[in-house]
Amino acid sequence: MTWQEYTIFLLESIGIYNKDLMLHYYRKIKKFMVWHEVKLGIKLKDIPDTAEAKLESQKKAISWRRIARAIEKNDFYLRRLSFTQTKNDDRELMRLIHKWDNLLNETTKTDDKTLQKIIQEKKEK
Repeated sequence: MTWQEYTIFLLESIGIYNKDLMLHYYRKIKKFMVWHEVKLGIKLKDIPDTAEAKLESQKKAISWRRIARAIEKNDFYLRRLSFTQTKNDDRELMRLIHKWDNLLNETTKTDDKTLQKIIQEKKEK
């Protein structure tokens, strides 16, 4: 399986259980790709499966592996793709948490400190 196929598989798998979350990731990833096409001239068909790992970790190279890893890590804000936490994202996250009560719980694996804080607050209630 290529990283592109794996990314699509991850999105589709999320969509089976939570279509809203899948659409959130889809919109952010699409924005990421459009930015790279407009600013750097990298079209969707030209996105490599992998790039040099060091450049990916420094957020200096686009690749399907980088996109898939962001989804794997439950990176809701997609910081791994150079996005930042916004008020709109916070509102969307809260809406998803209220709609899908099981979206975040103590079994959710994430490195995101904001999400960890929300999980802890839910646990204490």
